Amino acid sequence: MRKLLCAFLMLGASACGPGGGIFDDDIFHDASEVQGLGTYRISDSGIRCAVAPCPSLRVSPIGASASILVSGIEYPPGMAQDKRQQASHRIYMSGGLVADGAPRGEGDARVFVLQSVVEQ
Repeated sequence: MRKLLCAFLMLGASACGPGGGIFDDDIFHDASEVQGLGTYRISDSGIRCAVAPCPSLRVSPIGASASILVSGIEYPPGMAQDKRQQASHRIYMSGGLVADGAPRGEGDARVFVLQSVVEQ
């Protein structure tokens, strides 16, 4: 039983993200389709990983069907901690967080650089 558990944990840790073999490849899109300064909806991707970075957030341009996965949000340096917490909380609500900014980076280490939160 221990060997099976160990094998499952190793498989789970290595199968997180594109090319891992467990996830459906057509949910992952080329970042060039959506990268660029604009207004995006950020929501929970449902992906959970055993190691970082983990692409646990889905970023979709408003009005487009394409989306990319990011591992986190880079907040503006001057944004107050309570505003950061409110924004983070909205990601997991229905409708997600609508924000101005742009994705940056590549692969599982990609982050969303937030410029401002759009009030809904």
